[in-house]
Amino acid sequence: MIDSTIIIPKEINSFDELIKSLKSHTTFTIFKNSCKRKLQLMKYNPGKEENYTASFLANFRSLCNYAEINDPDELKTLLVNSYSNDFFKIEFAKRVDNIDPKESPYYIDEIVKLFNEVVLDELKIIKSDSLIALKHVTTGRYLSSCDIKYQTGSRRNIVFAGEKFSNSHSIWLLSKIKSHKLNQQNMVFYNDGFHFRHKETNNLFWLSYNYKSPTTGQSEAFCNYETYNACWQIINLESKNRTHNDNNTLYVNSKDIIKLKIIGDGQDLYLRSHDFTFTINDETFQEVVGHEDRIGANDEWCIELIE
Repeated sequence: MIDSTIIIPKEINSFDELIKSLKSHTTFTIFKNSCKRKLQLMKYNPGKEENYTASFLANFRSLCNYAEINDPDELKTLLVNSYSNDFFKIEFAKRVDNIDPKESPYYIDEIVKLFNEVVLDELKIIKSDSLIALKHVTTGRYLSSCDIKYQTGSRRNIVFAGEKFSNSHSIWLLSKIKSHKLNQQNMVFYNDGFHFRHKETNNLFWLSYNYKSPTTGQSEAFCNYETYNACWQIINLESKNRTHNDNNTLYVNSKDIIKLKIIGDGQDLYLRSHDFTFTINDETFQEVVGHEDRIGANDEWCIELIE
C-alpha cells in the first residue's frame, strides 16, 4: 500500500515507472539512509541467542537490499566493523580478497557466506587458558595424569596414555607464557611457548632431564606443582586451519595433528607414547615419555578443544 501523502503522477503506465517514481520521493531517501545507519551500528554478538548468526546475516542482507548497497568494498567494511574479534578481522579481510565481483554474479551472497565460515572457524581456535585434551594418534589413548606416584625415578605424579575417551584424568589447561604475536595474546600460534596444567590435580606437566621412564628408560613424563625454566611448544604436522597473513604462522586449531616438544636448559625433548606399559599396585598404564630420537608416528597427537 502506498502512503496517501505520496503523490503518484498520472502518466505512469508500468510497474517500472511506478518504482522509479517512488524511489525519487524524499521519503525513500530517508528510508535508505535509515537502513544504512542501522547497518553501521550493527554489532555481531555470537553469545546472544541460539541461531544468532543466521538471524544476524538475514537482517544484514535485508538492510543492504533496502539501502541499495551493492558496492563490495562497502559490504566488506560493514561486516568487518560489525565484529570486534582479532581472528575474524584478520581472516575475513584476507579471505574476502579471493572473491572477485566480476567473476561471481552472487558476490554479495558469497561475502555473507564467508562471514559465516570465518565465525565458525573462530570457534575451533585454541586460545590461551583453553581446556584441551590430547589424543595419541597411533593408539587412540588420551594423555592423562592422576595422584598416583611413580615407584622409581622422580616419584612424582605419573603421566600416561589412558582411556580411548576423554575423562577427568585427561583434561588440561593450556596457558600461554610468551608469544611472537604481541597484538594477539589470546590466540595460540604454532611455536608459542606455553604450560600444560592438569585440571584435576592442578599440577604442571613436564619432561625430566634427570629421571628415566619406568619401562623404556627414556625421559620421564611427570606432573608436579613446581615451575621450571622450560616451556612447551606445539609443532605443526597437519592443520585444517588457515595461515596467518604474517610469515605463514598458523593458529592452533582443534583437531589439528601436532607434535609437542619441551624447550628447557637441556636438549629439546619430544613427547611420545607407545605400546610399552608399566605397572603400579597391579594397575597397568601405557607409558608416555620424552625423547631426542628421530620423529615418528608415535610422536603424533590430536589436540581437541574441550572448552
